[in-house]
Amino acid sequence: MRVITYNIRKGKGANGRSQIGMRQLGEALADHAGDLVLCQEVFHADGDPELERQSPALARALDREAYYGANKFRRVGHHGNATFTRFVVQRMQNHDLSTNRIERRGALHLTVEHQGQRVHVFNVHLGLNRWQRGAQISQLARIMRESCNASDPIVLAGDFNDWNFQLDRRLVGELGFHNALADVPDGGPTWPAGRPLLTLDRIYLRNLRASSAGRLSGKPWSELSDHLPLWAELAAV
Repeated sequence: MRVITYNIRKGKGANGRSQIGMRQLGEALADHAGDLVLCQEVFHADGDPELERQSPALARALDREAYYGANKFRRVGHHGNATFTRFVVQRMQNHDLSTNRIERRGALHLTVEHQGQRVHVFNVHLGLNRWQRGAQISQLARIMRESCNASDPIVLAGDFNDWNFQLDRRLVGELGFHNALADVPDGGPTWPAGRPLLTLDRIYLRNLRASSAGRLSGKPWSELSDHLPLWAELAAV
């Protein structure tokens, strides 16, 4: 099972001013054949025929089913997290992780069936300051206690904005997760895409292991978004 996580910046490209079509972005991602593709900052336009609803457009390019959870609503539309998969989805729930009215954040939770086993997939986008992120991880821990059994495989991935690795210590030390790219030399930094310095994006696993993992870099990734995608091949523990 291959997992990819990618903040697509609403299709605005690395410079924030481009208009990256979802077909172009999807074709780049499709080359890496993700069974689960977790995207953040996916935009759905309302009322403007010139703008696309990005999750169905990206689903067509990936040949996967799309599951979308809106977090931020504006006059022109809304954006949130979207997960694309070929697996049977047993349940979907979008959790509001927002700590204020301005910076809206969420966790899109899918329960998928893989080889006869239930796997929980959390697609997250966390806040910009340390207090927000700490509160959001506490919310996620509560959600997992209520919805996941202790032995259930869990994928927790997305844009954590955790540039100083404070959440990493908590997720690994307290909640029992493993950072899939912890042992990959120079595999972690994902922002900014052209010259990555900060490790904002992560893939965490519980009751699963990564047989291999890495970062997609160079062209076209340095132009498609200000973040770089991460991938991991997963296997049973």
